[in-house]
Amino acid sequence: MKVILASKSPRRREILAKHGIEPVIMPTETDETLPDGIGMCEAVEMLARRKAEACYETVKDNPEYAGYLIVGSDTIVWKDEIMGKPVDHDDAWRMLDKIRGTVHYVVTGVATIDVDSGDCNVISDITEVHCKNYSDDDIREYLAMEEPYDKAGSYAIQGYFGKHIDHIDGDYENVVGLPYYRIAGIVEQYQ
Repeated sequence: MKVILASKSPRRREILAKHGIEPVIMPTETDETLPDGIGMCEAVEMLARRKAEACYETVKDNPEYAGYLIVGSDTIVWKDEIMGKPVDHDDAWRMLDKIRGTVHYVVTGVATIDVDSGDCNVISDITEVHCKNYSDDDIREYLAMEEPYDKAGSYAIQGYFGKHIDHIDGDYENVVGLPYYRIAGIVEQYQ
């Protein structure tokens, strides 16, 4: 497959590998500042597009990447606000406290760019996540681990925190970080 993943996320790489794709990994440094009042889908679509476009600018004139597809992605948790990665322990606690015993949304945006044509497609996917009513001790135990600190909403459904999820309505891979089923038709053209 001629796919470039414009992300350093091991979870996104694992999802692609699960579907038979070993992408070229090419993370980009992009501005992740969002305008005030932006909606959850608009936010992830904007960030995914920025990542894919930054990668495109790097490879568009390099013949080595002719025929490739760039995939950029961004994931947030939404519970009355955008929850990205926590800035510190207190921020992680605040997020985990806010989502316990309630429903929140995980939203992932994906931008794909054809390196040859520059054509860009952007989508987003939403999964409803129902958390159990875990205790303060459960939060304390989880925050003693490394897992929550580089994850949107301060948790990884595929990790230790999964036991605190009651159920989801939607795509599991979307919660992990890449709704492959939404881009499968595009990606599979780059074999």
